[in-house]
Amino acid sequence: MIIDWRCSNHDKWIHPAVVFLLGYALSGAPARTHADDSADKLSAASVAASEAQTKKIQLEIRQLRNNEWAGEYYFRDGLGVNVRLVLAPENGFVFSWHGCLGLYDLNYGSVDFSNGSVKLLFKHTNAQRGFRGIAPELLPIRWGDRHYLIPVNEIMEFTNAINAGTEPALSGGRSYRFLLRRGDEKKAVRGLPRLPAEYLSNILPTPVETKISSVLQTRIEKSRRITYVALGAGTAEGLKKGMELYVHNPATVYAQATVTAVDEHSARAVIEQEEFELRDPAPSVGWRLSTKLTEESCQSNNTK
Repeated sequence: MIIDWRCSNHDKWIHPAVVFLLGYALSGAPARTHADDSADKLSAASVAASEAQTKKIQLEIRQLRNNEWAGEYYFRDGLGVNVRLVLAPENGFVFSWHGCLGLYDLNYGSVDFSNGSVKLLFKHTNAQRGFRGIAPELLPIRWGDRHYLIPVNEIMEFTNAINAGTEPALSGGRSYRFLLRRGDEKKAVRGLPRLPAEYLSNILPTPVETKISSVLQTRIEKSRRITYVALGAGTAEGLKKGMELYVHNPATVYAQATVTAVDEHSARAVIEQEEFELRDPAPSVGWRLSTKLTEESCQSNNTK
């Protein structure tokens, strides 16, 4: 079962391998095998070094004034994903990933802030797969009184969550998917987030609602049903490539469509249904979708 961090409890579907798994970032240390490096960075000595560095960072944070990105950030689902990042200009960063079996990943190093983004320079190999790793470059984003660090190539995912109505989170204020500064959970958002201009237009003033106008292709690949569909809305209605829509009818089906191509009044999208969803019907003409994810969709999914 795949968990989606966007519904109010654990949200149901995250792109495989969890959020922020975006590639590799290597330190300048001598090359070692992945197995050796994994053992080294989770060793007692490494944990002790990270704790010492964390204390220095926390002291620096308390002494800073008006820094837009320094602080302690986290996102968690309360189960296997508990990601924490603490960072400051002089003393660098410490990243950790805890789950129900303990410490899954740990890394630390220095920080470079340039061209408006934070670059993490790792002590150990940053292998971003499974329940490990963190994006090597993060964009500080201010939204009202809330501070986020968003991977530079996950900004579309952030705006999709805003369109879905799940960021800020539906309950509890904390984020299930994006690094949010600790202490900002209950802080209000106002207007639009401070995003680069090219991404602001991805935030819709009202949800786009449409129907599947035709089914182009369906195939089973391993444990997934992959269906390519045409939609009855396009750029004129506000859709862009990479946007996500959610099935509203049939109400008993939870499925997500990602736009792959868009014309003026039509678009093409792909719907991937995971193994536990294969008992659901395949997408068909007339299904209604929206860029807004409702509470009912989450509740319906959580009963499966």
